[in-house]
Amino acid sequence: MEIPPVIKNQKMLLFAISIASFMSALDSSIVNIALPTISTSFDVSTGLVSWVSTMYLLVLTSCLMIFGKLSDRIGFRQIFLAGFLVFAAGSLFCALSPSFLILVGSRAVQAVGGAMLGAISMAMVSVFLPPGDRAKAIGFVVTMSSLGVAAGPFLGGILTEMLSWHWIFLINVPVGILACILGAAVIPSLPAREKTESFDSLGALYLFAMLGAFIYALNMGISLGFTSAPIIAAFVICIAGAVLFVRQERSAPDPLLDLQLYRKRDFLFANVGAMLMMFAYCGSNFLLPFFLEYVQGMSTMVAGLYLTVPSVTLMLGGTMSGSLYHRFGPRKLCVGASAIYLLSFLLLSTFGVATSTLLIITTLALLGFGLGLYYSPNTSEIMCLAPREKQGMVSSLATTERNAGATVGIVIFELAFIQSLITISSMKGLTEGSLATQPQLVEALLASAFDIAFFVGAIVAFVVIILSFFTHDPENVEECDGEEAGMMA
Repeated sequence: MEIPPVIKNQKMLLFAISIASFMSALDSSIVNIALPTISTSFDVSTGLVSWVSTMYLLVLTSCLMIFGKLSDRIGFRQIFLAGFLVFAAGSLFCALSPSFLILVGSRAVQAVGGAMLGAISMAMVSVFLPPGDRAKAIGFVVTMSSLGVAAGPFLGGILTEMLSWHWIFLINVPVGILACILGAAVIPSLPAREKTESFDSLGALYLFAMLGAFIYALNMGISLGFTSAPIIAAFVICIAGAVLFVRQERSAPDPLLDLQLYRKRDFLFANVGAMLMMFAYCGSNFLLPFFLEYVQGMSTMVAGLYLTVPSVTLMLGGTMSGSLYHRFGPRKLCVGASAIYLLSFLLLSTFGVATSTLLIITTLALLGFGLGLYYSPNTSEIMCLAPREKQGMVSSLATTERNAGATVGIVIFELAFIQSLITISSMKGLTEGSLATQPQLVEALLASAFDIAFFVGAIVAFVVIILSFFTHDPENVEECDGEEAGMMA
């Protein structure tokens, strides 16, 4: 890809990119709160209605790298603008769905649009904005994404309660169209890369099969059982897809994923660190509502208010990280952020029935702040280590890895909690009968199981600290523009 022209209206360009991040994040969290209403509306079971969320995650994760690679070939502008239109169209189809099956299919269309937007947001920041502004810009995009996650349940609840569940999708239509118009005005057209080789269609097929089967197996494994025939079949497809994908990428003239990138230690460690951070964050966020309600005895509304704390401090950390990046450099910032993250999980692993409100709020604040502080320097480093002509590929790769980390984290934390519950009960000789007559014992048992699960997060955070010590510090953070990638071993 050619050197991009100077962008006159950089703030509006960043605003357009941030809208994409906000919409994608909002849609990942706004739907869940409306699932009970959707279940009643279409008269489907709780297990079946979960496919409204599962289908979106499955298609989104499977398509990210495909569109990242396409953006490197045909240009960011085309993929980005098409993403807004497809996302808006998918949202309209969801809102007008006459049946549950059509709703699930429409979510797949919506996810394709989300993948177009999510695949290249960070690449556009890296390519179109000056090196000195990138860390702050990435921090702002992270902040907007966090705002979308935080606003989703609240906005979804209001729209569903006051209007109907259809409006959680309809709200995307005018926003998507307006964002497309804005993007058309401010996103420059770059000359398409010369296509000397054909698109890696086989690689895309194998990748879609691998990730689709993987997401399905993890999302449905606990409900169906990990030893059930459908889940075993999904894992077999995933492994076969992975083997075929790696073989294809090694031999393809223009691979979907350049495996040589992983030969750079800095690049490998930065990507693994980001994936582990999301693993721990989403895993803990999955368990926290249950801890607050079952152990602390909070109502659903109060627990929801508590869980806005890490979202708010994540935004704060993302906002601050841009300025701190230029002061301390990525290595010190990543180490410090992951140390804060470790502290939050160590505190979480001590929680019990008598834990004070102040300690809970402080811990949740540290959890979000550590993640927000980490992602700007981490993402800046990943994009810095990528050659300019592979920015779309690397941006989509990072997003795919984080989505995969989030999915695995939820499953592992849930399994750690369940297994701890079984093990502790067995060691203490507790039975259903004895627990039924001793509610205080139940609370203590649950607290112990939650603590063990949260300690998994502490182990993960410690690993991230070690990886962060290997973070590449460019000689001048103002000058990292992706060209360094070709000079680093």
